[in-house]
Amino acid sequence: MVTVPDIPDNVKQCICPGCPTFKGSKLTGILFCAKGKAKESVKQQGCDCPKCPVWKKYGLKDQYYCSNGKAV
Repeated sequence: MVTVPDIPDNVKQCICPGCPTFKGSKLTGILFCAKGKAKESVKQQGCDCPKCPVWKKYGLKDQYYCSNGKAV
């Protein structure tokens, strides 16, 4: 089980706003791997999670945390 902490350092490293799914939607949050899925409806249009320093730092395996929920 991996828990990603919602801390300022992780927020700073988060690349969610540059992701194709984020850009193609009305998402307003970031760091979905720590905070959980978006309040808004998500249309999956590509995922940059594997490029994210936070994803790598915590050894995450999944993607689309914005639509599937936080890392567990």
